[in-house]
Amino acid sequence: MSKWILQRKAADYAGLSARLKVDPVIVRLMVNRGLSTCEEMEEYLHPTLDNFPNPHLFADMDNACELLMEAIDDGVKIRVVGDYDVDGIMSTYILTTAIREAGGDVDYAVPHRMVDGYGINPDMVQQAYDDGVSFIITCDNGIAAAPAIDLAKSLGMTFVVTDHHEVPFEMAEDGVTKLQKLPNADAVVDPKRDDCDYPFKGICGAQVAWKLTEVLYEFLGLEKEASDVFLQFASIATVCDVMELKGENRATVYHGIKAIEASDNIGLNALLARTELKGKLLSCYHLGFIIGPCLNASGRLDTATRAIELLMETDQAKALATANELVELNAQRKNMTQIGIDKAKELIENSDLKNDRVLVVYIPELHESLAGIVAGRIRESYSRPVLVITDAEDGAKGSGRSIPAYNMFEELTGVKDVFTKFGGHPMAAGVSLPTEKIDELRRRLNERCTLTEEDMQEIIKLDCDMPLSYITEELVDSLDLLAPFGTGNTKPLFALKNVPILSATHIGKEGQYLRLAVGTGNGQMTAMLFRKVEEFETLVTEKFGASAWNNLCAGQNTGVTMSIVYEPSINEFRGNRSIQIMIEDFC
Repeated sequence: MSKWILQRKAADYAGLSARLKVDPVIVRLMVNRGLSTCEEMEEYLHPTLDNFPNPHLFADMDNACELLMEAIDDGVKIRVVGDYDVDGIMSTYILTTAIREAGGDVDYAVPHRMVDGYGINPDMVQQAYDDGVSFIITCDNGIAAAPAIDLAKSLGMTFVVTDHHEVPFEMAEDGVTKLQKLPNADAVVDPKRDDCDYPFKGICGAQVAWKLTEVLYEFLGLEKEASDVFLQFASIATVCDVMELKGENRATVYHGIKAIEASDNIGLNALLARTELKGKLLSCYHLGFIIGPCLNASGRLDTATRAIELLMETDQAKALATANELVELNAQRKNMTQIGIDKAKELIENSDLKNDRVLVVYIPELHESLAGIVAGRIRESYSRPVLVITDAEDGAKGSGRSIPAYNMFEELTGVKDVFTKFGGHPMAAGVSLPTEKIDELRRRLNERCTLTEEDMQEIIKLDCDMPLSYITEELVDSLDLLAPFGTGNTKPLFALKNVPILSATHIGKEGQYLRLAVGTGNGQMTAMLFRKVEEFETLVTEKFGASAWNNLCAGQNTGVTMSIVYEPSINEFRGNRSIQIMIEDFC
């Protein structure tokens, strides 16, 4: 069962509401999201791009751009090396396009997920050298690529790292102090460096790449607006790489969505058209669950270069053809993913894995590119950190997804001798290891694990307990002022005890959803339930008797009540608007 936490923070709600000219509920929502001053709330309600920190504050940023300018002026061959996920795709597109616009002789390479694994490796460096490349710049990878960088330097190549991942570290003799180990590159631009003064650390790789283009263009005497064209691509990466939508990230996505809606990028417009999004108002949902997965599918089941080529395409017909291929690849990926999820749950439920606090699930036949998606879905189901491991060309590979109470990167660092390669964030990671080490990994992670039952309980943070009768169309519309919603800026959630459930109707192609009529105190409104439908039916029966559910489905009010967590919304049908709520949880 989920744990509900009602947030109660003190503030001058009436005063701030009057100054900002918004409903006090909107003020409460902003206070719950960590805002305290009127100025902070004004920026939140009306985010701008003008308040971003100075990109020169990045350690090595000026040095990296000076090295790039020298390479461009000298006409040397430059190679951008990205990654195969959406952040890597967008980073690669941004840097390659910017350097080309600046007059550089540049191409790009992206590691093949199955053959190369994550990030640049010595083989890719050697290939670049053989191709006549003398300058390599990475994006969304490189911070943990010391062997590849050492080879590049031994070959006389210039090497610049741009990344946003955690810097590898070793523990000092005191067992507490972490000593970062930067690679031996000519410049390392990564906000996670201890000596980096850039104040906003939680940006994605594409955002770092965009910052670099801003400084590069400044050095070249170009207007800042010339680099702003990359905003739309940085915003897609920010959402798809699950960055927290606070501060700089929220402003990037807020304005990036508008830029996407007005984009003149032929490839992106082709993908919007193919997914029936062109001309529609977009949200983080569209970026994270429609556009992103289509781009990601290329790197998962084929090669990420197809997605990059789409963004660089100048022929409309070719762009539409490539967009079609990506959409079809994504449909194939969805089917394969569901098979993997079902298999993982079967393995957990039918073994002693279900007793582990850290789930290490080995599915040898699963396509290794899908391990991260499957891990994320299993984490949602069990509220525990999860590593899903598959067979690879050389040993085994896995992807991990974590919960807030478990820093996966640090925990994996504690057993790093098991891996041939690993890296990631507190909430996600990728690993490579010998197949025979999987059982050892599972045992040691669980031995180290200090998670409590409370740590592993799903937490639902409630904004306030609000009567249904308080909801108006104006209030629901004003909630859009808080968008875009996503990680770190979740949709507002409200709670109410003992809500009368007046009737229930199954809807959906397979009757898998519920439409409820609920009492509001002065009437009734529609409530939609798209998750935990079976649990809802079971709970009604347990609390109110065997006949209660059938009576509800027959529209007979038998005194059924339920405490609910809900999100207000507007149902628009044939020009008519009506208030409804979406039930997110219940008890």
